[in-house]
Amino acid sequence: MRKVVRALDPSMSAASLKSEPAVPRLRFGHILTFAAGDFGFNLYWQSLSLYLLFFYTDSVGLTAAAAGLIYMVASIWDGLVDPVVGVLAGRTRSRWGRYRPYLLFGAPPLALAFTLLYFRPPLAGTMLVAAMLGAHLLFRSLYAVVNVPYAALTARITQRADERATISGLRMLFSTVAGAIVALSTQPIARAVTGRVDNPAGFTAAAGVFAVVATLVLVFVFATSREQATTDRSAPVLGLAESWRGIAGNRAFWTLVLGGGFMIACSTALGKSVLYYFKYALHDEAAARTALTLSGMSGLVIVPGWMFAARWLGKRTLWLLSCAIYAAGLLGFALVKVSHPWIMDVFLVYMQIGILGLAFAYWGLLPDVVEYGEWRTGVRAEGLVFGLALLFQKIALGLGAGLFGLALGAVGYHANQVQSPQTLQGMKMIMIVLPLLGVCICAAAMSFNPLRRGVHEGIVADLVARAKAT
Repeated sequence: MRKVVRALDPSMSAASLKSEPAVPRLRFGHILTFAAGDFGFNLYWQSLSLYLLFFYTDSVGLTAAAAGLIYMVASIWDGLVDPVVGVLAGRTRSRWGRYRPYLLFGAPPLALAFTLLYFRPPLAGTMLVAAMLGAHLLFRSLYAVVNVPYAALTARITQRADERATISGLRMLFSTVAGAIVALSTQPIARAVTGRVDNPAGFTAAAGVFAVVATLVLVFVFATSREQATTDRSAPVLGLAESWRGIAGNRAFWTLVLGGGFMIACSTALGKSVLYYFKYALHDEAAARTALTLSGMSGLVIVPGWMFAARWLGKRTLWLLSCAIYAAGLLGFALVKVSHPWIMDVFLVYMQIGILGLAFAYWGLLPDVVEYGEWRTGVRAEGLVFGLALLFQKIALGLGAGLFGLALGAVGYHANQVQSPQTLQGMKMIMIVLPLLGVCICAAAMSFNPLRRGVHEGIVADLVARAKAT
């Protein structure tokens, strides 16, 4: 570890590397309750990922191109809002801390906006598209107001890399459970309310149920979490220019978010194809819910496996290994003829190994780049770090959804009709080529990331030594 850290900065003192950073440990209960926030957020996010585009095309009646465009514009807007929220949250001062108040006051309006997202107004044509876009923009804006401070809070409640890895794993477990619940219950709730799975009012009812539960979870996280002191003892109020100075030369940050962004943009096609593939290629729409639930619940086994592996591999190596697993799955899907739903189930569960490994490494590394930037520049700018990271993530999601919608239209897709063999083959190619391109760029970007195993611990030790010397 010492040789690696000194290679990054030969001027680092030997004394600062003699022991682990003197930062307090969190109780596991505090880690667990904080991580539970991702259950609430993913009732929203998994619904958007799994059902919203399908809701637009097969329930509301929008074209695939229009649906993809709405999703793309809203995601890019969300990304642009994220860094602004990050800077404002970093400048916030209250008796509850910098970031926690946003959970308390932002959760109720976010719940209302999510319910409105799945409401179909009595409009048609351009007015309908405009109304759906407006509802989506409103939701994304409020989601940023609550989610960016929650993400930034990860860097405030602990500076220990091992605890951050645990938080990342637990957050993903809660995310997995939320995703499985959304996949398993959305259409049954819709059917129970309206008698049909594609009735817009049924989706509105399901959204209302998820919104109530998510609000209770986020308020609970506010009540049980605490912000701890960091190595930045003076805790200055940073403007945008000062915050940017702490990020501009942060190689760890840029390689992480660029690699993750390309991966998200290209792999979105795979996730959003599942409902369409089961309905039109396998002719078993009901089996899609089972597939989504199985792939989601598989995370309860996969994530603990990655948490265990991270103790020996380190998060950077884990990222590269996940890329290899993901690429191998795509190549297998290209070679195997999927003629039964169970084959698709096996493929989706296998792909979750790579997907969850990348997500675990990403969210585990993101708080670490805060200290890397502080160590390099003397500026701790976690608000802007998380805001920009989410900006790239949301833009990537929007571009991916827009690209998927355009590609789906280009191969001849028409909702609620029998698709031609050429369209079905084109759909499968979309599910393979785009994600494969993304994972190759993702792996290449991470190869330039400086946060190898042990580096972060040495950086935090040096920051503690600097703080004691001032």
